Amino acid sequence: MIPTFVFVHGSGSSGHSWSATQREMASRGHRTLAIDLPGRGAGFTTAYHEQDLETFATEPSVMSGLTSDDFARPVIDAVQRVRHHGPVVLVAHSFGGLPVTAAANAIPELIDRVVYIAAQCPVDRAPGEYPALPEWSSSALFPATAPLLVGDPSRQGFVRVNWRGADRAQRDALRKAISGELTEEQFLQVVVTSQPDEVFWLTGQDWDRRADKDSWGRIPHTFVRLTEDRSMPLAAQDLYIAEGDALTPDNPFDVRDLASSHAGFFRRPAGLAGILDDLSVRAGAGSR
Repeated sequence: MIPTFVFVHGSGSSGHSWSATQREMASRGHRTLAIDLPGRGAGFTTAYHEQDLETFATEPSVMSGLTSDDFARPVIDAVQRVRHHGPVVLVAHSFGGLPVTAAANAIPELIDRVVYIAAQCPVDRAPGEYPALPEWSSSALFPATAPLLVGDPSRQGFVRVNWRGADRAQRDALRKAISGELTEEQFLQVVVTSQPDEVFWLTGQDWDRRADKDSWGRIPHTFVRLTEDRSMPLAAQDLYIAEGDALTPDNPFDVRDLASSHAGFFRRPAGLAGILDDLSVRAGAGSR
């Protein structure tokens, strides 16, 4: 049977980020669905567009009231809907690994494979504990975004980033951290579509949803290592893989390498599509 690929985006992004991947997958005969996680569009206010920073800094956000359950729900709903058509391959990028892991814990019987593309897969500790580990120390993402933060996420309950306020030097630091293969002009297109507001998942018990051996552990899982990633270093990616393998030694990660920065593969979708194309054969043959 032909599987459906359900794509889940990362932080500061939306389902739109998968457009080129979906076109490439469609040209190969695959069925796909890219979902939006909650709160997309929050922060795209008049104050943000006009760079009225005083007003922008005080505007509330729907992100402040959202929970991990709110983020898992659209993933679960999407899987339940498309499952009627056959096998399901759930694909996560970056932060998207958190709601995808929660969904895999909740409905393992409906998912034929989970694919993590440099995505978070917490096993031994809460998600917010990983960025403080040595494996994350070389990440260029946090230093690049720090000057653009608006307010204190821990006090306001959400993350607000003034992407459009970045000067050339700051944009270049962001580009190198996120999509080093892109030109300055290409990266500007990323900046203008980046979501200003995002949920603050780094603290709080609510986001402590780790991969469960008896549910998540039943599902075949693949980890796509992005070998040029400067946002989630290879050491951090390998840590998620090692912890997952220790949790389910009889069902280890199927590990694939892709020569890409953290988000560069979105612009060059053929590499990822080739990996997913191969996995579709396994999912179709092994449909449960």
